[in-house]
Amino acid sequence: MTVRTWDVPVGRRADGEPWRLRFLEVTGSRPGPTTAFVSGIFGDKPLGVLALWGLLRRLETAEDLGGTVVLCPAANPPALEAGTRISPDHLYLNRVFPGAPAGFLTNQVAAALIGTLTERTDCVVDLHSGTPTMALWYSYDYGNPEFTASFGYTPVVCNFAQPGQLCEAIADTGGTAALVEFGGGALGDPSVGVEGCLNVLRYRDQLGGRSTGPRTVPLIDGDVSLYLPSQVGVLTSRYPTAEVGRPIEAGWVARLDCPATGERLEDFAIERAGGLLMLANTSPTMIGPGDFGSVVAFPSGEIAVPNT
Repeated sequence: MTVRTWDVPVGRRADGEPWRLRFLEVTGSRPGPTTAFVSGIFGDKPLGVLALWGLLRRLETAEDLGGTVVLCPAANPPALEAGTRISPDHLYLNRVFPGAPAGFLTNQVAAALIGTLTERTDCVVDLHSGTPTMALWYSYDYGNPEFTASFGYTPVVCNFAQPGQLCEAIADTGGTAALVEFGGGALGDPSVGVEGCLNVLRYRDQLGGRSTGPRTVPLIDGDVSLYLPSQVGVLTSRYPTAEVGRPIEAGWVARLDCPATGERLEDFAIERAGGLLMLANTSPTMIGPGDFGSVVAFPSGEIAVPNT
């Protein structure tokens, strides 16, 4: 097994040096495909970054790795340095792919990232996570539910992709991709991210053994209720962040109150049972327009996790 590291320069900082995207390439002892894993697309989601470094440590001790694994743990250095979801040039990286080699720095980062990935593989997992105050638990599918389910652990959400996402751009070129959202809030352990990525490599026949985690995961075909506050207020969540991924009761899920007057501004409720909590915030917390308040989804069935 060999590990190679290289940097791709992007743009130019005020000190005259470029920003650099760090890539690592792990080559196994036997032939096989190439699979890429990316994290750090948003700067406020460091849990996925830790998961990819944990994945590297596991791969370094794997005796049966086949093919090649490409890692980009810190895909958006400007946003990671600021610790924010939005990049310093006020753009969201995961809304501008495939990007452009000139213009806004975020577009340049997008072009450098996808260009480097597509030179080496047509199979990408974009590993996202929750934040210290927000927990998430699902995976977006981009036309290959079996591949998305191979991560295990998280429900598979179909027909909910957004334009400009890295995975959408990979799929548009005929590639295979999945965007995983896991952890955050009380769920600060990166181990699920590590295990899920190992499961993907087992599915791709790059590692031996059976997949870990559940034998099936919920399948959600676009039936998602999303609460985005329209006003600034204090968000109170009915369910703690540790409950993401679990079934919840019908009724209220989150409430928004005015901090100055105490009046109820908005209620987010579901009228039917059978929903899964997909996103929850620590409570209470200040929140406003553009923030994610809560997400509940309703599964249409189950999908088998391959190789279990």
